[in-house]
Amino acid sequence: MRNIYLDWAATAVPDHKISEKIYEASTETFANASSVHSAGIKAKKLLEDSRERCANALRVNKKNIFFTSGGTESNNISIYSVIKKKAKGRVISTAIEHPSVLKPIEQLGSMGFDIVRIDSEKNGIIDPDKIEEKLTENTVLVSIIHVNNETGAIQPVGKFAEIVAKYSKKIGKKILFHCDGVQAIGKIPVDLENSNIDFYTISSHKISGPKGVGLLYCRENIDALYKGGGQESGIRPGTENIAGIYGFSLALQQAVDGVKQNLEFAKKKCSFLIENLGKIKECGIIPEHRISAMHCEGADIFDSFSPYILNFYIKKIPAEVLVRVMSEKGFFISAGSACSSHKKHESQTLKSMKIEKSAAMSSVRISIGCQTQEKELVEFCNVLEEESKKLLNIY
Repeated sequence: MRNIYLDWAATAVPDHKISEKIYEASTETFANASSVHSAGIKAKKLLEDSRERCANALRVNKKNIFFTSGGTESNNISIYSVIKKKAKGRVISTAIEHPSVLKPIEQLGSMGFDIVRIDSEKNGIIDPDKIEEKLTENTVLVSIIHVNNETGAIQPVGKFAEIVAKYSKKIGKKILFHCDGVQAIGKIPVDLENSNIDFYTISSHKISGPKGVGLLYCRENIDALYKGGGQESGIRPGTENIAGIYGFSLALQQAVDGVKQNLEFAKKKCSFLIENLGKIKECGIIPEHRISAMHCEGADIFDSFSPYILNFYIKKIPAEVLVRVMSEKGFFISAGSACSSHKKHESQTLKSMKIEKSAAMSSVRISIGCQTQEKELVEFCNVLEEESKKLLNIY
């Protein structure tokens, strides 16, 4: 029985060498980093060495790095930080965010904040002019995802952050810019050092590190909503997961160091997928722009789309049916985001893109990683074609 894993955007395959080092750290450096005895001091040193490794990988100051339990907590800390501001002002975001951003922003709306959600264009990209149009003097936060977890669309977040910074300067009041970078880091080049991004979130298990660990890059100190023992400068209080953080730092360094080389391999694999899926009856790519742009001379479609994520559909075949059938054949794909993969409702992202509902309800996501082999993708396309023919006779 084959087991071909094509759901890397949900979670990456763990790096076994890193897993071994995590185990060693968990048994040898197990003390509480807040303890003042020698074992605690040893744990504290590993924590700070890990922080420095992450900071070096991201080319930022280590004082701006705070460890969390993952992308969801990092996003929530950033978003809920505005609650402590006196004015319940405007929060601008998009309709293509991950649930860990959509839900806390919805919560802010129930607290009296003015929530503005911007739809993407049909290609999945947010128009910068729409961000600028919605900025007001009472805006307190702008939150925009870097790489969409369903379509792979890359948002020009550097440009968005610059627009927000210029408007902030114009009105003489700081507007925070938050970016969910979970699907971006280690996959595409990311420049925090020369950007106007205030918050950037990273998740360990998306880059072959351990689950339950994440990172929040915070340009300036914030007054965090919840309190505790003061760990992580009070941004994320609670006893640190030293071994997990250590493993995460190794995974982050490895992912960032290999980003350019791995990106070129991923582009070839994704191009192969787009070409071969296009030969399958009733199969379409979301957005269609990814197909047309591939054949534009001088254009690099991967400037706008991550090659690690591809969304497609086969007309009339429900997404959950196709996912189940392919799973039975040994291929692991997903029906959109793993956090909302049960297709009882149309994807908010695809709805925002104005994708036809029938296509949206049939859409599935294939996501690849650095270990994905082209021969696996050949096999996937062949089996998908065979199984979809059978299913089209039923639906």
